[in-house]
Amino acid sequence: MEFYKNKKKSAQLIFICSAILLALIAVFLYSIGLFTGTTATKLAGISAALGLLLLVVIIRMLVSLNRSAPMLVLSQEGISSAVTAVSKAAGLIYWKDIQHISLTKVGWDTLVELTVSRPEHYMPLIKKKLSAMAVSGIEGSAGNLQIFLTASELDMDANELFETIQDYRKKISQYDQAEV
Repeated sequence: MEFYKNKKKSAQLIFICSAILLALIAVFLYSIGLFTGTTATKLAGISAALGLLLLVVIIRMLVSLNRSAPMLVLSQEGISSAVTAVSKAAGLIYWKDIQHISLTKVGWDTLVELTVSRPEHYMPLIKKKLSAMAVSGIEGSAGNLQIFLTASELDMDANELFETIQDYRKKISQYDQAEV
């Protein structure tokens, strides 16, 4: 089962990020004294750094807008996802390693949280592709990984994604039990 990028949702996300970028540019111009003649170097530095970071994100989003590969794949073996950096870096997450699936509210987004066992298998893959800052805190207190999936760019919302994953997992486990 494959899920692709919803171009309308992606365009809305790009529009929102662009509006935030414009606000950061205005803050930067204000902080360098363009309007008042007074400079605020810390504010200028922070707004410039955040603006550059957001500009890179917008460019990456524009480049991936016409991506034809699926963003999320549910297969017999497990879940392959490119909806978040950590899920993409983890590669195929096997069903047998997924201990729990739940919904988690983070900011304005609701995410599907996968509690994954065998961190010794996934962490080297994730650390190889991402910086140490991006992977800090993804291991839970029990030593399991918490990998989040977002539906923000898919043709569904988080509740639908959660239900779809749960139903597919149930179907796979019934199929596996029938074979035994």
